[in-house]
Amino acid sequence: MSRKRGSKARFRKTLITTVKWLSAIVPVCAFIYILYYYKQFDFLKKKPVVKSRTEVVTQADSISALVGSNKEKLLNNIKIMENEWHTVGGIAIHSLTINNATAATVKNLEIEFKYLSGTQSVLTSKIVTIKTPLPPKKSTKVAGISVGYVNNSVVGCDLKVINGTF
Repeated sequence: MSRKRGSKARFRKTLITTVKWLSAIVPVCAFIYILYYYKQFDFLKKKPVVKSRTEVVTQADSISALVGSNKEKLLNNIKIMENEWHTVGGIAIHSLTINNATAATVKNLEIEFKYLSGTQSVLTSKIVTIKTPLPPKKSTKVAGISVGYVNNSVVGCDLKVINGTF
């Protein structure tokens, strides 16, 4: 009889040790399977090298195809009537009223913003492309143009139309 008890005790001891090891290994294996299933092992793969190439295909601006005097004449017919601006956290926000006196709709318009100091010297100069279509022979209000960071010593802003796409 004592032999039977000893074998039961040995079986229990072995069973408890096995259950302890299984209770430690099964959650780890389940966690690794979940990571594998949801594709979370991407950090182990080698990242591809990004190659970039810039190539100029054609001149996209239709106004550049015009003769220089015609271009200047058309750009002189596009006037900025009002320029209201303020800074928000050092970023200049503009609200413009642009008058298109030409006979064609302007698709894109490049405007140069020159920020002036108290002595009217240029502190920074930025060029922004406005992609709002401007109908012919009408004034259009364009609001919320963010030009970028400007210095706190800026007191004025000078605008000039540089280029446009018709």
